[in-house]
Amino acid sequence: MNEEQELIKRISQGDEEALKMVYQNTSRNVYQYIFRLCNNKETAEDLMIETYTQVWLSAKRFKGDSRVLTWIFGIARNLTMNEIKKRDYWHGDLTDMENCGPEQFGFTHERETEDLVNIAIRQLSVKHREILDLIFMHEMSYEEVAKILNIPINTVKTRIFYAKEKLKEIFENMGVNKDAFF
Repeated sequence: MNEEQELIKRISQGDEEALKMVYQNTSRNVYQYIFRLCNNKETAEDLMIETYTQVWLSAKRFKGDSRVLTWIFGIARNLTMNEIKKRDYWHGDLTDMENCGPEQFGFTHERETEDLVNIAIRQLSVKHREILDLIFMHEMSYEEVAKILNIPINTVKTRIFYAKEKLKEIFENMGVNKDAFF
């Protein structure tokens, strides 16, 4: 049993300090993932609380057949998708920049480039945003992503392909040279 699994076992026995340690080790990645899906700070914060409440309540059901972070991402995903079904988050919080013409995207600074990428990614469907986030931002393996999303590995590969194609199209519409990113 590795250290992460030992912490989950301790949580299942009511050890609050173990929950704090798991939270400290995983919360940043989990928050980023949730926020990228729902694009709403308050909702992301609420979902974080719900996620770690579920970690506390369901630690006894952790089987140990995946990394702890993968298991927590699965919990976060289920809660976030349920919230997204209730509300239309993935289209609501885009900035006015997405409607700017190509001449307005002559960015040279790293922060501006990051903003540009974030604007483009927010225009993707939630399933495409999610797949890119898990693979590229959280550096999860195809197997881990397949487990979190409960889909076959080949579906993961297909979604990545189509998400990247859609992202290229968005960059082209923004007047950005897609070769700068792909």
